[in-house]
Amino acid sequence: ACHQMDVLIACPIFVDGELFAWVANAGHQYDLGGIVPGGWPQNAPDVYSDPVVLPPFKLVEKGVMRKDLEAVYLRQSRVPDLVALDLRGQVAGVNFAKEEIKKLCDQYGAKIVKSVMKKVLDQAQKEFQEKLNRVPDGKWTEVRYLDEPMPGLRSTQKTQLNITKKGDRLFIDNEGTDLQTEGTNGLPYTSWAGVIMGIFSVTMLYDRLFAIGGGERQIDYAPQPGLLTCVDYPAAVSGGIMQTNALANAAQVLISRMLATDPELKKDMLAGSTEFLLPVLTGENDRGEYFGQGLLDAFGGGSGARSYKDGINTSGPVWSPLSMLLNVEMVEQWYPIVYLYRREDCDSAGAGMYRGGVGVRSAITPYRAKNMQVITITSGQAVTTHGGPGLDGGYPSPASHYAIAKGTDLEAMMGNKLLPKTIDDLQASETFRLRSKSNGTPLNSGDVLELRVVGGGGYGDPIRRDPESVAMDIRLGYVSENVGRIIYGVVLDDGGNVDIAETNNHRKIITNDRSKWRMPDSTNPANDSVNLEADTLRSVGEYLGVATLGGKSVFACASCGKVHCRTNENYKMHLLMNASPINSIPTNISPEVFLDEKMEFRRFACPSCLVLVKTEVVRSSDEIFADIVLTA
Repeated sequence: ACHQMDVLIACPIFVDGELFAWVANAGHQYDLGGIVPGGWPQNAPDVYSDPVVLPPFKLVEKGVMRKDLEAVYLRQSRVPDLVALDLRGQVAGVNFAKEEIKKLCDQYGAKIVKSVMKKVLDQAQKEFQEKLNRVPDGKWTEVRYLDEPMPGLRSTQKTQLNITKKGDRLFIDNEGTDLQTEGTNGLPYTSWAGVIMGIFSVTMLYDRLFAIGGGERQIDYAPQPGLLTCVDYPAAVSGGIMQTNALANAAQVLISRMLATDPELKKDMLAGSTEFLLPVLTGENDRGEYFGQGLLDAFGGGSGARSYKDGINTSGPVWSPLSMLLNVEMVEQWYPIVYLYRREDCDSAGAGMYRGGVGVRSAITPYRAKNMQVITITSGQAVTTHGGPGLDGGYPSPASHYAIAKGTDLEAMMGNKLLPKTIDDLQASETFRLRSKSNGTPLNSGDVLELRVVGGGGYGDPIRRDPESVAMDIRLGYVSENVGRIIYGVVLDDGGNVDIAETNNHRKIITNDRSKWRMPDSTNPANDSVNLEADTLRSVGEYLGVATLGGKSVFACASCGKVHCRTNENYKMHLLMNASPINSIPTNISPEVFLDEKMEFRRFACPSCLVLVKTEVVRSSDEIFADIVLTA
């Protein structure tokens, strides 16, 4: 399992006295010890501060649970009664699966059942091979940063994911990732490989979603141990489990860029969802009973945009297609809180020719709680720089946040039969935002916690979005009129309709501003005046194509045909680049509130037609990395 609170139960299946198969399940337990209730210690320097480490042991002997081993297991928990019930549920689950498979063997014969199982895996492998053969050979790279290794540290750590494709095989490594350190940013190999395969399953094997093992036969994982994405024992692995979402976003972007190289596969491209926020509430209710629960409003984040349509609003992350956003009444029934509001959030999605789906903004306050505190567990840089990354010139969504208003006038407001629409409507003695990692901020009566979970990344150049679609977004409250003007270049008249003349003029202004950007490098001057017919290019992105020129493979603009460089070079070095502060992403605040390292928003445009080709959020000190290099 990927962190200490996930417990895996595995059961062998014997048919005619021989081992036929294994069934297993993994479940997240309510509490298995550690220095923080619930098992999410953000300040764990190593695994010894995590929940208890239990090596594999045989729990069930001849169909009977070993009471002594169960007692050892339950003794680790603050809530052994709940953990005992979950343990029996997991054992019952594998027993049920075992009996159902044995029934199939009784009905059809073990050989036929096993042959069908193998056939299912073979079919998944074949379909994956067929798709991979349609992608050109090359290497795709994505960089992600993780905030504060330990709570309060104002530094970031770098992770890098590389996928090299040769024929029908993939070679995946983590070269470029920082070394593991003390703290909770590290992932074990299980999480690293599992997350990557999980994203392949929902993007390239979705019709084989629950039988993807055959596809994994085409992947060779080669991580370097001792780096943040393949930590060695005794690294802490429980509190930082949300970092799997930063990895999932990196994998999503890389796979989408690979899919962009084939016209049919391109329809499955998907920009990243927002990185995950998990506020955990712990304390005692008015009866003195302990409670601890994560607020899962992050399942209301929007999905990323596709290559042909907008993302889905408040859909939840793509890597968890079965996830659900609970009704507020259910949460209020179980825990001593009251929701003040929960609604779709304006300007929370990444802009683009197709925008991301918008996210959700909600607020809670304690209700009949003896005491309460909030722990924050956050993926990547979700509360400092941005949410879901954009694709092919699409903007990333802005940063999310945890905001707390202390000592508010909420009681007086409610006494007047009013509720706040935003945390800013409250008068408070103090208002502040929580860091990505924190281990217990008190929430007292009258205090309010606002959780902003943003949407997904955008796809394509925002000024190429249909102006009527922007106007509709503004009317529906998904986009503000200001963002419609400064990012999309769309101007509305007094009646809320598109002013065509002003829109055309404003988009020209935005385009002309890009002409003032500067090329980071120009090592290929011979191609400065070379333009190819756009319809002769093989697309490897919305605005990036490949062609053969003088017997050499080159990158060129898929919009105007401008030749950039050889395909074994970094094409971004031959584009116009603008590096701007993070708060140039609409509704973002400066990450300097939390970080000492300077982060920046880089945009790259074609030097000829000035279309926006690529966006990324990086450390200012980092070099411009090559995100795609194709084999000539």
